[in-house]
Amino acid sequence: MDITAFNYIRDELYGELKKQGFSEPYDYEDEKGPAVMYRTDAVAYSICFYKDKKSFVLQSTNVNSKGEPGTWRQLSQWYYDEKTAIREDYESIANDFLDVVRGPQNIAFVQNTKKRKKNGEDESNIDPLFFFNRLANIYPEFKDTMNEERIVFGQIRFATVCRNVIAPMIEKCEDAETLKKTAELLSYMYKDGDVDTRSLVTAGVLNNIGDGNAIKVLTENFGDELKKVYKHSRKLIGKNIKPEKVKKSPKVVANALEAPKNK
Repeated sequence: MDITAFNYIRDELYGELKKQGFSEPYDYEDEKGPAVMYRTDAVAYSICFYKDKKSFVLQSTNVNSKGEPGTWRQLSQWYYDEKTAIREDYESIANDFLDVVRGPQNIAFVQNTKKRKKNGEDESNIDPLFFFNRLANIYPEFKDTMNEERIVFGQIRFATVCRNVIAPMIEKCEDAETLKKTAELLSYMYKDGDVDTRSLVTAGVLNNIGDGNAIKVLTENFGDELKKVYKHSRKLIGKNIKPEKVKKSPKVVANALEAPKNK
């Protein structure tokens, strides 16, 4: 591993995370490779160099009441071959990681997690899998979809399932009580879920349900926060949203695309 590159990325990230109340980076054991962690009493970030994949990875997770990190969630990954890389390559990686932790969604997640812990609320990370498991309690047949996803794809394709399975399933539901429970669940998931879960609730599920009885019953039972957000989210249906400007890919990415899988 390129120690100079690792230390540069580590220190650059700390310059930002220090402002957000995170600790100094410290080494921890990760089976994938060398790693450092920055943490508060509620949230942690990590930089790890995956030896097998020759990649720098930025991760995040919640911290439990014992101060232990939970399951890491990958936020960004960059291929890095120290034999061909130059300084501007690891500078580009550091800048991308900084963009991630400076993002308003990640900052909001950190602040909300701190707030929940301070108030003695559940510290568990309400993520897409948590959302899907709760949804299966309302729609038992949905368990079959989850099992099929794991068997066929090895994991659940959350965005695809929201669009192609969950939205149509809810739209076809004609039972008012079931739709009311669904609205309450969606409201809870949006209010306390992580960034991915909130996005799945609005863009993944609700924006793929057509105007009809189901959406009428749902909106009547939304919590205040989701009700407010949904009005704006619904207006984006069918609109052509200008994509975010693509960053110029550093040489390390080009190398990754050109590198043979097996030598």
